[in-house]
Order: sequence, then structure tokens, then C-alpha cells
Amino acid sequence: MIKHVIFDLDGTLTDSKEGIIRSVEYALQKAGETTAHRLSSEIIVGPPLLTTFQETYGFSEKKARAIYAFFQERYSTIGKFENRLFPGIIQLMKALATRHIRSYVATSKPEIHAREICQHFQLLPYLAAIAGPTVGGKETKIDCINRIIRCIGTKQEVVMVGDRKYDIDGAHIVGIQSVAVAYGYGSEREIQACKPDFTAYSVDELAKWLLR
Repeated sequence: MIKHVIFDLDGTLTDSKEGIIRSVEYALQKAGETTAHRLSSEIIVGPPLLTTFQETYGFSEKKARAIYAFFQERYSTIGKFENRLFPGIIQLMKALATRHIRSYVATSKPEIHAREICQHFQLLPYLAAIAGPTVGGKETKIDCINRIIRCIGTKQEVVMVGDRKYDIDGAHIVGIQSVAVAYGYGSEREIQACKPDFTAYSVDELAKWLLR
């Protein structure tokens, strides 16, 4: 039986790609970089952007931080609300609460933005805790999951739900169950390579597994 559910945010609870990609485009243009870089949601949404700018696009740390600052200019005011809940998420959160299953968020998104987004979409009443890095911070997804685990006080009857390898691999490393959601931004190949305990292809399938 599951008693604690740790959700990723982008690509799991919310469809946030529009705001993130538009804000990355803005940042690259303002930094004088072309937008010829591949800006797919699979690359951009999920991992920390500072890491993506350096490891995927090859920018120096100094350049990556400058671009990230431009990203924050737009994202912190406009981009974070170019976003929507996946259909059925509120109903899922209500159902979990009714069954006394506690919900949490562990995200690579800065915690201040994650909290604002959860408040905007009226998710806060259903969440026991939210863990994310500071703006420009270096806290990893594993660090954020571990922070939630310390809040819970046990790894028993806990599951991590996410759409990317960072979520599923993080769950394996921490030592908790994992559910991959295939309706998010990770490819089928990516998430199956991580060997999740279950794969949900819709919010309805996710709800049935969590509430079984």
C-alpha cells in the first residue's frame, strides 16, 4: 500500500513546456545567441537549465549563468504561468487526500517558482511539502527527493512519480518505488531504460495504480 506520493512538477502535474521554451528563446536572443539550438521539450524540460546550457549546448559556466539570468527575467514574471494542469490532476489529488495518502513535490524547478505555480493551480492544500533548489542553486533532483524523505521520516510505502530519467533514477538511488508517466516530456525509450515499477500512460492510469 502506498502512503506517500512524491510528484515531479513539470511534465507530471503540469504541462509547462510553453512557458519554459518561450523563456529560453527569450534568454538566448537577449544573450546574442541564435535559436538554432534544438529547443525541444525533451531537452529543455526536466533537468536543471544551468546543466542543460553547459552540457547540452556547450556554454561556459559564466555564459550559462548569464543566459539563465535572462531566462529568469521572463520566466519569473510571465513564463511560469504559461502553463496548465494535466487533465485529471486535481481529481487525483483530492482522491489521494480522501484516502489519507500524503502528496509532495520534488522538482528541479526553483522552489519559489514551484510554490507559486502550485498556489496558482490550487494544489497547495493537497501538498505536505515542496522541495526544489534555490534560483541558480546546485541542488539535484536526488537532493530534493532526499529532502522530502527526511520530511516523511521513512522510505517505506513511498513512491516517486515523474516523467524523466532524473525522477526514476533518483527513486532507485534513494531506495523508493517509482512510477513513470508517459504523458510527459520523457521519451518512451528514456523512461523504460530506467526500469520503473510501473508506467502510466494517462493520469487515469496513474490514479488507478496509486489508489489500488
